[in-house]
Amino acid sequence: MPLAAASLPNFAGRTIKGHYILTEKLGFGGWGVVYKAIDTRKLSDSPARHRAIKIMAKAGLTLKHLKAFRREVVLHVAVASHPNIITIHDAFADDEYLYIVLDYCPGGDLLDHIVANSYRSNHELLRSAFVSLLDAVQYCHEHKIAHRDLKPQNVLVSEDGSKVFLADFGLATAERMTEEHGWGTPTHMAPECHKSPFGKTPRYDTHAADVWALGVILMNMLTGRGLWTKTYRTDVFFMRFIHDPNYFYNTFPELSMGVCDILTRIFTLEPLERISVRKLREAILNLDTFLRSEESEEAQELMNTTSKKCGKSTLDMPDGAPGLSPASSQDDAESPLVTPEDTKVGMPKHAGVKKVEWKIAFRVQVLRGGHDHHEDKMDCD
Repeated sequence: MPLAAASLPNFAGRTIKGHYILTEKLGFGGWGVVYKAIDTRKLSDSPARHRAIKIMAKAGLTLKHLKAFRREVVLHVAVASHPNIITIHDAFADDEYLYIVLDYCPGGDLLDHIVANSYRSNHELLRSAFVSLLDAVQYCHEHKIAHRDLKPQNVLVSEDGSKVFLADFGLATAERMTEEHGWGTPTHMAPECHKSPFGKTPRYDTHAADVWALGVILMNMLTGRGLWTKTYRTDVFFMRFIHDPNYFYNTFPELSMGVCDILTRIFTLEPLERISVRKLREAILNLDTFLRSEESEEAQELMNTTSKKCGKSTLDMPDGAPGLSPASSQDDAESPLVTPEDTKVGMPKHAGVKKVEWKIAFRVQVLRGGHDHHEDKMDCD
């Protein structure tokens, strides 16, 4: 079993490959740690002098892990020419570690900007940033690659927050349909990505699963909150979504009818009916406003009438949406988008929704960059 990132030594001050001086830790998760580095071959005033280097221990790696490392590099290289995908410059190994050399992004990751409420107060900035993320994912899909771990921690951001750069292809795949369930981060995984407790689990569309994760990221940016801990019946907030056809409009009073309609098209339980990345991009660009307060009175009245006709869930569930969890432990501090666990409730019958199989339980890692994974799969953040 690979060494966890927390078990790795301090690399600050080390020189690797003769010209990369590691200066400070930028982040960690899963089995990898990322350091800022100086490339001594470059001039001191060159932006290329600064790099980010991802480091993974070789101890405990199996042949499958090494193949997964190679796949990460190959798939990342295949799409790295896109301006909204972080550039990969090199990949190599020594006796103890594996290394990937990437562009350094001084703006930090998207989670930092979400926690700072950069987008809640500036929706045009949000639109610009989210569309650039959609462009990156669309480019991946056009090259037959699904990311499979889209979340704020894996998206780097320009210093002004207007552009994003997709990173970390550790769980990416070139398979459109796959039986590899349980890959990704529970808070952002689509329901069909989980294993079925009732026997053989059907294959799922990896591109449609990416769209679901994009929807969670959009909600993170819009509200500064998480949606649910996992897309399963034990999660009270996910169950409220299942029961309420107008969940987003009823739960998030600040969001416009237009954006709630987009969210409904994203969070469709039937993957084949889920909106595509291309159509999602078009919908975001054509959206008049993200705010309900800026909508016409006619639009608000129409949605309020529809909501009353459909009704709300009769389950005894908390009002409002899950907020950011307080940093009561190291794990919580690493992932403020984690939503609280709550009372177990039964799986409802929901009109118009096809049957979806659910995984009974799985381990939730809330470490920044954590994954729900199997031990024979390489999980590199």
